[in-house]
Amino acid sequence: MNIEKLQFLAKYRWIIVLILALIFSGLSVSIFHLPFLMTALVLSVIGLIFAYHKSVWLVLFILSNLPMLVSTIFASQHHFSTLDTIIFFIIFIFTIISSYLIARKAELIPKLSWKYFPPVRIILGFVLLFLVSILTGIFAQIFNQSPTTTNQESLNELQKVIPIAVFATQTLAASFLEELVYRVGIFELIFKNQKYFAFLTAMLLFAFMHGPTDIYSWLTYGLMSLVLTGLYAKYRNFYLNMSVHFLWNLFGLVIALMVK
Repeated sequence: MNIEKLQFLAKYRWIIVLILALIFSGLSVSIFHLPFLMTALVLSVIGLIFAYHKSVWLVLFILSNLPMLVSTIFASQHHFSTLDTIIFFIIFIFTIISSYLIARKAELIPKLSWKYFPPVRIILGFVLLFLVSILTGIFAQIFNQSPTTTNQESLNELQKVIPIAVFATQTLAASFLEELVYRVGIFELIFKNQKYFAFLTAMLLFAFMHGPTDIYSWLTYGLMSLVLTGLYAKYRNFYLNMSVHFLWNLFGLVIALMVK
């Protein structure tokens, strides 16, 4: 009987998680004055991740945001010292190595090999990203939208107060960390057997995490995410996605430095 009860609880654990999330969200509203729906959503997602043994994704997600968090904290002091730079690179190296080892141990990605870097597909992926950027630029001109996003403006401001080596490093490293979290983690861990849910979640989550605030920014990051998610859904090759994303960020970095 006890085994049957445990099996029943395991089968419907998502209901228990949602109920607990709602209860704690209600308490958070009354005690900490937090927004109920957002708190409930965050607690539900975290609870479901642990309930279904997907905590590896949460660890990768936290690690992926660590370099940007550190540089932002140091930049808020209005003086990015040499010591700050050293600390940043120590944390950055720790983040990259840890993320790779965790992903390898969880068998989310294969061992690094040149065979996973097909040059033609990498170039094709970059060209697709370039084409969708042209489309969003045309959209901005037709509808008198500002040809930039709030996220990009924030990055431009951050670039002014942190060393160029730090800015370039975290910009280029985003290709590794973001593809690992938003493509590999979603397809190979969160929705391993639900490819359509994986595709939709990966595409929307990547766009959402870049802080879109209007139609133009949603279109910008949404189309970029569509290309990258489509590449991963078709080839299931982390290193291909990372390379395409890296080239695109490198292109944007070079343009930003030239304008500066």
